Order: sequence, then structure tokens, then C-alpha cells
Amino acid sequence: MNRPIKSLIKVFRFVTIYGFVRTLTKINGRRRNLVLFRPFFLKNRPYIGLVGCGQFQFSTIAYFLSRNYTNRFLFCFDIKEVNAVSLAAYYKIKNSSFHFEDVFRHEKMKLVYIASNHASHTPYSVEFLNRNINVYCEKPISVNFNQLDLLLVALKHSKADFYAGYNRPYSPAIFMIRNQFNLHNNLNGKFTLNCFVVAHLIPKDHWYRDPQEGTRICGNVGHWLDLMIHMYSWRGYIPKKYLVQVSYSSLDDFDENINISITTSVGDLTSVTITSRAEPFEGINETINFQYDSIIAKIDDFRKVTLWDNENIYTKRFFPKDVGHKRSVLQPFKNNNRNLQEIISSTELMIHISEMVKSNVTIKEIELIRNL
Repeated sequence: MNRPIKSLIKVFRFVTIYGFVRTLTKINGRRRNLVLFRPFFLKNRPYIGLVGCGQFQFSTIAYFLSRNYTNRFLFCFDIKEVNAVSLAAYYKIKNSSFHFEDVFRHEKMKLVYIASNHASHTPYSVEFLNRNINVYCEKPISVNFNQLDLLLVALKHSKADFYAGYNRPYSPAIFMIRNQFNLHNNLNGKFTLNCFVVAHLIPKDHWYRDPQEGTRICGNVGHWLDLMIHMYSWRGYIPKKYLVQVSYSSLDDFDENINISITTSVGDLTSVTITSRAEPFEGINETINFQYDSIIAKIDDFRKVTLWDNENIYTKRFFPKDVGHKRSVLQPFKNNNRNLQEIISSTELMIHISEMVKSNVTIKEIELIRNL
């Protein structure tokens, strides 16, 4: 099949998954030099800064902010001039820069959304927190223990709020499962969670491959580790001790095409498999299976959830596909957000596992010690 026809099929498929406007925004986020649609917004007390103007910032964070809060963008920054300028043009942002020192000239800045390369998340977050500016940091919040400890110090001393961009706990499918969990009023059960993830095919020279960026464990697997910690917290506590076992399909691809098995001292079992054999035509695809006592649930790529509880069965479909991005992005404007300790614990566990795969370690006992 020739490339133009294949591209048209892909656009059509994405429209059926994400809707027309979001698909169009994704296209513009990729092309940058092709603007088919420019949303028009009146300025309304701009005070939000965007740090990092890549695809995710363009098609997810800025997209949901612009649709839910009439353009309050004060500035956007990226070390790549084309990224900053093109995002500013699309969202009608007056100020764009590619020199970080220019960011702090904007005195009206009250909130920043950080979606730069992974290793820069902590340094940027600490800089803003130390200035008591509210921060929304896309995942991962840190890629090594030194960064995590520096971030914890900043969080404890800052007067600003901090939000993390782990979105799956904010998805309606997870809300549905938790509501059923709450009906049981049983906090002594055991969790079984299985996540099968078909991930993007990432070239060998992609910035994800830089060891300083934390491997795909921080870049991708951290999502499902964080979801696991979030679900475990439903019982009112986060387990401290874990036995982690990693199976590698090849030591040449140590951070992909692997399975991570995690058990806790209370009898929980979680398995995360990430495979990347070819680029998935519709983007990342995931299947999540869950059991807690009589509750059984299956999430099919966050487009459909089926839940069984004894003789009861519930099914719900989602259009557009809802992985929780909108609700996650809007955390600074909402109540009932997640306890930040969940993010600290999942990040600490994620870094431990990242270090395991860097050294091809297959089994390790891990104890979480960091608290906010």
C-alpha cells in the first residue's frame, strides 16, 4: 500500500478513536509546518507557562488547557526554536522563547506545565518550586535517586502546589473499578493486576535511548507501576516491600520486550509486559486485567471496560478514547486530586527497576523509604 493511502487510513482511524479536532491537533503537532486548523481564543488573564513544546505538550496538555480554560497561556519555551515558535503560533501565545533565562521575565507567571525531556523534569520543577510557582510536571518526575531527593527537599520547603502527569488513575475506566471496589468495604483483600502494553517502536538514536533519560522504564513502564501503586493505595496504605523479577527477551534490548513481575509481602501480584516489535498503527495499545476478591475487570485500550462482580456485569465504551489525560491536565483547577505520596512511592519503585534493567538484574527485593 502506498504511503498517501496509508496516511489517509491512519487519519481516519485516529478520528474514530480521538475525534476530529484532537486528530487534527495531533497532525499539526507532528508536522508543525502544516496548519490546517488554528483555534482562536481571546486573551483572558494569561498566567500559564508551557516548558517544552514537543508533541505531548502540543497535542495533549495545551490542547486540553485551551479547550477548557480560554487561552491563559503567558509564554511557551523550548530549547528548539521551531517547537516554541510553532506551538505559539497555533495556540496564539504572544511570548515564545528558546532561552530558559527568558522564562522568568514573565512576572504574571503562576503555573507552569513541564513536558520537556525526562532528565530535565526535576531541575525545571525545582527551579520553579523554589520561586513558589505552581508546577504540573509530566511523567517521570525524576529519573534517578539524586533527582528524587532534590525534588523532595524542594517540595517540603516550597509554598507552591505540585502535580504529576500520571494520567491513568484519572481515567473513567479506573474510576469505575474503584467505585465497585468501594462498595465491598473490604480492605484486607489481595490485588492481581496484569498490564500488556504494545509500545511505540523507538529508533536507536532517539533521545529516549540516552542513559541519562532513565530508559523506557522511566519513559513508559512508570505509567503502569504508578497505576499499580494507586490501586494498592485504595486499601488505605502503600506497601513498602516488593519482590521484583524481570524477564528479558534479549539483553540487547534490555528495557523493552520484557516482563516485570512484582509481588508484595501481603500477597499482591502485578505483571507488566512491554513489547515493541513494530510500530503500532493506532499508537500505544494496552490491555489491563484486574481482580480483587469477586471483582474482575478488563480494560481494552481505555476504549472499553468490562466489569464483573459475582452475578453482575457492567460494560462501558468510551469515545473518544479516554486514558485520563484531560482530567490529569486539569488537576490544578480541580479538587480531589491524588495524594502526592503515591507519586513519590511509584517513582522510587520505578527508579529501582530502572537500575535493575540497566544492569540486567533479574530479581531484587525492594523496600520503599522515601516520604513526603
